[in-house]
Amino acid sequence: MVLLTIARKVFRHKLITLPIIAMTLFGAVYVIAVKSPVYEASSSYVLINPPSPPTPDQLARDPALGRGRSDNPYTRFADQSVIIDVLSRSLGSDAARQTLLRAGADPRYTVGSASVFGSGSPIVQIAGSGTTPAGAIRTANVVSHAVVGELDRIQKEQNVDPSYRITAKQVEVPDEARLKASGQLRMLVAVLALGGILLFVAVMVTDALDSLLRERRMALAPHESALDELPFDPDLDLVEPHLRTNGYREHVPSPDDQHRTTL
Repeated sequence: MVLLTIARKVFRHKLITLPIIAMTLFGAVYVIAVKSPVYEASSSYVLINPPSPPTPDQLARDPALGRGRSDNPYTRFADQSVIIDVLSRSLGSDAARQTLLRAGADPRYTVGSASVFGSGSPIVQIAGSGTTPAGAIRTANVVSHAVVGELDRIQKEQNVDPSYRITAKQVEVPDEARLKASGQLRMLVAVLALGGILLFVAVMVTDALDSLLRERRMALAPHESALDELPFDPDLDLVEPHLRTNGYREHVPSPDDQHRTTL
């Protein structure tokens, strides 16, 4: 019953509601059929801590162990999510995205921790995006190599010996891509919601205007009925028919009245 009432109101104000419905349907078709889909491919690495620095006894037996710097500042953190955050910020900068874009990656990639519910995790999660499955896989591979290279670079800046650097071992290879429907679905829901809101507002406004006009007609109806109930006066109606105003008649002297007055 409610749907039938809504349908009647929409049809009653079709000059306003039909264009809104048409624009909403056009937007939905554009999102589904015209807008390029987004595919996503995942890659992940586990960070492996280096061996502990040599002890004094080990240095005494093998002095060559002390030639390189074994003090790695990134191994001082108990939680490896710190270095993952460093990698995420470094590769998430605009300059890094432009560099990887020139290397063939889609700039919508993400690099972050695979931690769940705030718990620390040594897993670096990489998500590559693209308008095609091949493009998403290529993005994931390009960003994966960039993550490994950036991890080595920031430790090299600290003059850490290669034997005592944190390394990354790939645990998930980006060999397939899946359609990322969430973004397209969110846009479709937004278009339909906006169209529904506009349609609701249009129906409410037009209904309010109709009610206002109906009330004004009802307010004027008693005056019109009073005019219709006035007795017919041929002298008044033939001589001055336009003198009927607001339910009252202005008296027009007839020839007999004028003759009596002169007498």
